[in-house]
Amino acid sequence: MSGTVNVPGVCVLIRKQGKALFVLRENTGFKDGEYAVPSGHVEDGETFKQAACREALEEVGVHVRPEDLVYKLTVQRKSVQDIRVDVWFEALAWTGKPTNAEPDKHSKIEWIDIDSLPENVVDYISFGIENINENNYYGEFGWR
Repeated sequence: MSGTVNVPGVCVLIRKQGKALFVLRENTGFKDGEYAVPSGHVEDGETFKQAACREALEEVGVHVRPEDLVYKLTVQRKSVQDIRVDVWFEALAWTGKPTNAEPDKHSKIEWIDIDSLPENVVDYISFGIENINENNYYGEFGWR
């Protein structure tokens, strides 16, 4: 029996005036040209909330405190290489001016209405947002 690689990740919804903050991926070799919310891997020794705060700062330059994050959704996501477990949070409060803090990985940041997403949103990100909008707390993506 072989082992399974499970990779923990986080996704962060940062909202303002009915819209959420997205990054347009570029030069990463993964889902380039597609929009995603600030997200990434949980690093060794981090909690999911600590990772969410770090990703928000690293990707869009905003400071989020762990106590200002509210849990929204967990998605178990299967890919060809591994299995991902993405925990979604929404930042109820944040400080700083949103900026493209990783211009080597994102061509721009943009406030997008999550009830009217463009077609070029990363597939598992739009799946997560759909589940959050339906008040689901758990979803499975890529298992078929």
